[in-house]
Amino acid sequence: MAAHPPATVDPHAAPDAGQGAADAAAHAAAAGGHEASGGFPPFEIGLFASQLFWFVVTFGALYLILSRVVLPQVAAVQSKRAGTIKSDLDEAAQKSADAEQARADMEKAVAKARADARAMVDAARADVTAKLTAEQEAADQRLSKKIAESEAKVDAERKKALAEVPGIAEALAREIADKIAPSGAASAPRQRVAGEA
Repeated sequence: MAAHPPATVDPHAAPDAGQGAADAAAHAAAAGGHEASGGFPPFEIGLFASQLFWFVVTFGALYLILSRVVLPQVAAVQSKRAGTIKSDLDEAAQKSADAEQARADMEKAVAKARADARAMVDAARADVTAKLTAEQEAADQRLSKKIAESEAKVDAERKKALAEVPGIAEALAREIADKIAPSGAASAPRQRVAGEA
């Protein structure tokens, strides 16, 4: 069997071991003390007065901090926000009123433009109608004048033709008579020539 080397004692190990043992003993004593006193410290009646005191102090400090620092800042932000919203609403109402006024003005302008356009169209129509009527009357007068001149020419030609009818009838009658009665054949050309002269 092999021999084991002799165990050496570490001079630092002994105090650490002693310290660890002391800590363990203190921890066990504290745990035993808690178990003996009732368990959870906030529920211990002996500590209730000090806990109540510190609760009042903490609550008072939080109240002072909130009421003096935080709440005024929150109130200032809310007031600023309310002012901004109110100014935005007022501006929107003003712009809405301006838009409504602009719409009413535009409708009036459109109605006036339509009335002016209608008046211009009516005036142009009346002018064109008057011009057409005048031109038609002038054309009717020219046409009546031409008709009268044509009728006068026709009457003149008819009178002229009627004036020539007896001479033509007489010449025709002589020709027929010459053809029927050949005895006057020698005197007929002389009479016809004399009648034509």
